[in-house]
Amino acid sequence: MLTKPKMLVVDNDVAILNKCSQLLLGKGFEVRTAQSSKGALQILGKYRREVDILLLSLELPGLGAMSIIEVLKKTKSRILVMAMSADCGEEAIEAIHAGAYDCIRKTFTIERFWTKMDRVVERFTLARQLEILKKQRLSILKKDSYDEDTVRAIMNAIPEGLIVTDHHERIVFYNSKAADLFGLQGDTALGLPIGETLKNADLVSFITESMNLSRSGHSFGHQKVGSVEIGGMMMRVLTNSIEGDNGKTIGSVSMLHDVSQKKTMDQLKGDLVSMVSHELKAPLSALLMQLSVVLDGLAGDITTKQKELLGKAKQRTKRMIALVNDLLDLRRIEEGKAVVEIEPLDLGEILHRSIDIMTLSSKDKNINFDVKIVENLPLLSGDRTGIEAVFVNLISNAIKYTSTGGQVQVELKKAGKDLRLKVVDNGIGIEKGDLDHIFDRFYRIKTEQTKSIGGSGLGLYIVKRVVDAHRGTISVESEVGKGTMFIVSLPLEK
Repeated sequence: MLTKPKMLVVDNDVAILNKCSQLLLGKGFEVRTAQSSKGALQILGKYRREVDILLLSLELPGLGAMSIIEVLKKTKSRILVMAMSADCGEEAIEAIHAGAYDCIRKTFTIERFWTKMDRVVERFTLARQLEILKKQRLSILKKDSYDEDTVRAIMNAIPEGLIVTDHHERIVFYNSKAADLFGLQGDTALGLPIGETLKNADLVSFITESMNLSRSGHSFGHQKVGSVEIGGMMMRVLTNSIEGDNGKTIGSVSMLHDVSQKKTMDQLKGDLVSMVSHELKAPLSALLMQLSVVLDGLAGDITTKQKELLGKAKQRTKRMIALVNDLLDLRRIEEGKAVVEIEPLDLGEILHRSIDIMTLSSKDKNINFDVKIVENLPLLSGDRTGIEAVFVNLISNAIKYTSTGGQVQVELKKAGKDLRLKVVDNGIGIEKGDLDHIFDRFYRIKTEQTKSIGGSGLGLYIVKRVVDAHRGTISVESEVGKGTMFIVSLPLEK
């Protein structure tokens, strides 16, 4: 039986440090503590093998939390990092992209603390079980003189489904749980290709991609994690390739863990976010309109100071409306509704309206728009809401990241069998290191120039998902200090 993971809690706030330690000790976890990044690195250097989960404050002085995460990443450490911060905002998103598992707000309730910690402990347990199973099964794949009956009994006692393949992606072992999941009788599936036997494209893809990555020279035991639906149950899948002593891939091992209950909770959480977003949208829009009336002097004279404060309130309200819209779009996409209703669309008309909306909302920046829309373009079969989201997000980003008095060029034309949208700005540009991540969910570019620019980090993620759903493509070119160009191509023939 696996022992409980060993914890390291790092925070310069003694009250938070003690609270976390007491909660963990109360459930029997072994806990070490540090009050600085330097102290944490010393413990990790001395007791690396005795730390499994790191509960790390993102508000450490000195070297800071990110230096610790980077060290763990460079050394390919298996330690799981649970970040802590006051609001789990931009710093948390940056930490998660760097390798942290999740983030806990420091204002946590005890129930919320254990909800988060139980997840990271579960991830640790699954990963360690998988490592043990890989080692046990490796000897069988290499045809060692191992007691097959003993191994089979051990594997069948595991509550998770287990599937092992050889290097030809043929099944060499599955336990009783996996047999139940896929309706396999006895040993009838042994030696058969996974595509014929499992009949689940997502799972087959997980196994194939993991082995291909290993064959192409990636690190030993490349792991792919995802979720698939099997027999009405949502299963979390961890797939690892297995390498022999000569470094060649000789097979894979996959573990399937039932997370249906968690999926149900995520659904409830998503429904709540959607409901709250809908409820906020109308009053926020009304508030924005009322602020505009006051600022335009239609409700009477206001002082310069009042105008300044109301102007800030208006900008904050706009950001809240944009966030609500992004959350609603995200919810729709995650429900598989990136394309809801297909109809013939006049993209020129939609683009004109999108530009008009964005021009009104950005009049303070005095952006010069250069718009070229070819007339009499063929209609595109698509989802109006999704296409509008693509146009508005790309134009909004061009405006946000372009200085006052800058220029935004928008072009829509037919290119071969596609309709092609080009949005070009002469703004601050994007670093090469960020270009690979700008379509990730919640990813935000963090520089001195972007600190004051609001956003949820969802806009380009939504754009990419909608474009993909229309079987289109999106590309980006950028140069720091000179600007950025996005090109979206949408096929006229589906």
